[in-house]
Amino acid sequence: MKTIITLALCLSLFSVSYSQDKKPETAKIEELPEVVISQVKTDFAKYIPDNNPDLIVRNIQNEFLSYKPAAECKNFDEYLVTLENKKGSLVATYNERGALMSVSEKYVNVELPREVINSVYLSYPEWTITKSKFEYSQQNGQILKRAYHLKLKKDNKIQNLLVSSKGEIVKITKALVMN
Repeated sequence: MKTIITLALCLSLFSVSYSQDKKPETAKIEELPEVVISQVKTDFAKYIPDNNPDLIVRNIQNEFLSYKPAAECKNFDEYLVTLENKKGSLVATYNERGALMSVSEKYVNVELPREVINSVYLSYPEWTITKSKFEYSQQNGQILKRAYHLKLKKDNKIQNLLVSSKGEIVKITKALVMN
């Protein structure tokens, strides 16, 4: 039995060393034709949600993100999806292929981002924010509007501000309150 194992071991070593002694033939290299990969433009637009600190706004945005257009709606040129809650609504338009075309969101009395609060209170230190409204819209994957409409009050004065989501005061409208 020992001789059979020894013989098998020697043969396996001999065959491995024999195959390595052979000079390899030069491999024939063929050039393959070029493959051009082109990006096909689809009519798919993505929804870019705003990073809003208000939990109710984020919940409706997350619900919309999980929405998939139904197959029976694909028989129309356009169709509308509306999601509502106690603070506002999200309205989206899809085309006949189920691609997102536009989104419009409007919410009232939302929790404001820290950047907006800091900017307003630094610019208007003794004023109080009495009302807030958030507007967001996008079309074909491009954000068109992301702003907060704020109503400030101090004594008998009212100030209306349009503030970007980054905290930049865009527009100021003054109004007087008469008692």
